[in-house]
Amino acid sequence: MNITSTSDASNANQQFGFWGDLPLSRKLLLAFIALFLFGLVGSVSGLIGLRQVQGAYQNTLAGGVAIANRSDHLNSELLEARRREKDFLLRWQVEGFDVAYESYVVVNQGHTAEMKTTLTQLSDLAPVLDRNPLPDYAREQYESDIATLNQSVVVYEESFASAVNLLGERGFVDTGLEGEFRTAVQAIEAKALDREGLDKLTITMLNIRRREKDYLLRGDQIYIDNVHDLVAQLKSEVTATDSALLTSAEKTEIRTLADEYLVKFDGLVAKDVESAAEIEVFRAAAADIQTTTARLESAGEQLAALDTQTAETNSAQTLQITIVIVLIVLVLSIVLAVVLSRQITNPIISLTNTAQEISAGKFDIQAQVTSADEIGTLAQTFNIMTDRLGQAFEDVRRRAAELATVAEVGTATSTILEVKNLLQEVVDLTKERFNLYHSHIYLLDEAGENLVLASGAGEPGRQMVAEGRSIPLDREQSLVARAAREGKGVTVNDVTQAPDFLSNPLLPNTRSELAVPMIVGGRVIGVFDVQSDIVGRFTDSDVNIQTTMAAQVATSIQNVRSFEQSKTQADFETLVNAIGQKIQRATSVEDTLQIAIRELGLALGAKRVKANIGNGNGSNEAKLN
Repeated sequence: MNITSTSDASNANQQFGFWGDLPLSRKLLLAFIALFLFGLVGSVSGLIGLRQVQGAYQNTLAGGVAIANRSDHLNSELLEARRREKDFLLRWQVEGFDVAYESYVVVNQGHTAEMKTTLTQLSDLAPVLDRNPLPDYAREQYESDIATLNQSVVVYEESFASAVNLLGERGFVDTGLEGEFRTAVQAIEAKALDREGLDKLTITMLNIRRREKDYLLRGDQIYIDNVHDLVAQLKSEVTATDSALLTSAEKTEIRTLADEYLVKFDGLVAKDVESAAEIEVFRAAAADIQTTTARLESAGEQLAALDTQTAETNSAQTLQITIVIVLIVLVLSIVLAVVLSRQITNPIISLTNTAQEISAGKFDIQAQVTSADEIGTLAQTFNIMTDRLGQAFEDVRRRAAELATVAEVGTATSTILEVKNLLQEVVDLTKERFNLYHSHIYLLDEAGENLVLASGAGEPGRQMVAEGRSIPLDREQSLVARAAREGKGVTVNDVTQAPDFLSNPLLPNTRSELAVPMIVGGRVIGVFDVQSDIVGRFTDSDVNIQTTMAAQVATSIQNVRSFEQSKTQADFETLVNAIGQKIQRATSVEDTLQIAIRELGLALGAKRVKANIGNGNGSNEAKLN
């Protein structure tokens, strides 16, 4: 579909004054520039206040709040470390040393390492106190507290590790020193218990074991002294025992075992004393850490409070300035909105009214262009669209007329029962109704190798048919042959630029050409070729229309051919029946031959017919002269 605008282009050069010639974006820019300049001073003031607020809050977050948060985190890690420490001291004898070590000591070490990392972060925050010094807490005191905390954490870590190692050496039940002295006491029991006459030794041994267990449960010094006294008593009783009950060698062995037991027991006590001392050391270090951490956290909270107060003051001032600026901008914006809305909505309302009239079919209506801005451009574009829409409707009407012509050609050819007359009617009507330069039809011969010109419009067409023109199907320089080979329409809208255009001296004014195949049942039977003396005459719509017409013509040709074949067959059968009836009325062979020869001669249009019938005795002969 070819559409060109007929809108008056003078609007593009029309002048509407300085304001009217400005684009809408430039108008808005100029309208708001005064507002921008007015608010610039206030905005700068607000920005300065905002930066002060932002700086104060950043100081709060990066200073006091950071110190308070890090201190709180340090305290949390200490509590977690102490929790694992206490779990170990309470459960290592129940769960076993190795299991308790993995479950609690390793976790305690992780929390201790995190405490060291946190102290490093707190040390980096020391410059905060230079920015906002506190009256009773200077940077020197802060750095001193950090150093104290580092030392306390190291003491806590090392003391706890030492206590753990001492407890591992002490052992429990059958491990470490406790296991060794149990082995020693069991050796004494094997020598002295359950022997007749040694009841006194048995009672003393049982008292030793009871005081030993009391110590293991309570750890008091009195039980240690009781064990020493009872071991001395045991040795004295062994010495005083009758030789009939204990030999001298057995007495010596029991006293030696008692000394070994006492050595092992004293070693266990020494480990307990060392462990208790280490435990007291790391507990004291933990208490120091908690105290110092609380002081750091308090200092951080005081710094945060000062920074927050400064930020709130700046924020209140900034809020007041912002409210004033917003009120002024709001008033000016309302005034500006009213003025600009009228300049924007009025042309749009006018354009809407014009659109409603156009929707009623008045394509000659033009929108009023009052400015050169975007709305004016919209109005101009709307006018161009209206022109094109009118042309589009005109083109649709033209296509409807062409389709009516196709129907007319189909109706006219439906009553023609001879192929030659049918084709001539088609090419003449096509040339006349579609206002073409020329049209003709090629039919494919029986061999399917050549396209033979069957009909052409006007004198050039009749002359070319009389010449018997044909085009080989495989010829490259032919649009007609190409359409037949490809089975689809071929368009050339400028034959001077087409390398496969076959020029014809009888049609010198051809400028564009359209060839469409005539197809019936999927088989190409010919090509319908139309030509125009206008460059660019044929569009896709023309291809569709001519393809439809070619299909109708092909169907009509097929119907006429079928009719002619049926008619010829019927005439032949009628002739045969008539000859048969005449022969049946003959009374002799000679009459039969004469009737057959005469009727065949008349049917075939022959001037001379002769027939001989021979037998063993002679022959019969019939002639038609």
